[in-house]
Amino acid sequence: MAETAQDPPLSPKKSETTHPQPPTDLANYSMKDVVMWRKKRISIGVVTTATVLWVVMEVYGYNFITVASWIGILLVSSLFAWANIYRLIYKEEPSMSGLGISEGTATGIANLIRDSGEEAMRWMFKIGAQSEWYVFAAAVAGLWLLSVIGSYADLLTLLYIGTMVGTTVPMIWMKYENKIREYGEGLQMQSMKIYSIVKKNVQDVMEKVKAKTPRKEIKEKKAQ
Repeated sequence: MAETAQDPPLSPKKSETTHPQPPTDLANYSMKDVVMWRKKRISIGVVTTATVLWVVMEVYGYNFITVASWIGILLVSSLFAWANIYRLIYKEEPSMSGLGISEGTATGIANLIRDSGEEAMRWMFKIGAQSEWYVFAAAVAGLWLLSVIGSYADLLTLLYIGTMVGTTVPMIWMKYENKIREYGEGLQMQSMKIYSIVKKNVQDVMEKVKAKTPRKEIKEKKAQ
């Protein structure tokens, strides 16, 4: 009796779960969204939080530990109230499965910190070892100016000013870019006209000085 060839048993297909690769520019993209006001709620939250912290710590004089303790009390109290309401409605314990930082977000933040550190080290090496003397002098002058500004304002105020500038200037630039460029071009043309007028006046004065100098020398020789 001829044995019929049997097909090999089909192996069960493995469930192919493709995990999305974490984007390397995730943190940068999120920061761009906040700065450019593409996510208005987050941008408003950042500006409001920075303003409240600055007012509480600078105007009213509370220190960082006090403010951090208040924020912790507010968060714990909110979670306590939410958990009790959740138990009353759903008759079960609240789950913590949705809490946490995703791998993509952690990778993006780590890459952002590493790239920023490497860029700062490259900039310092370029300024200190490779650039011309005037670039080095400009960098030193800029750092000295920053130290002077820091003597009149503390770190929290500088961070607050940087936050407000970083969340307003790019948005204003994107919204009024054409008008700003037109104004800048007009200002540049006016400055060039003023420079040409001043240059022409200086040249006229120099020519008059040169024209009068030989006559004075001739008169002095005749007097002798």
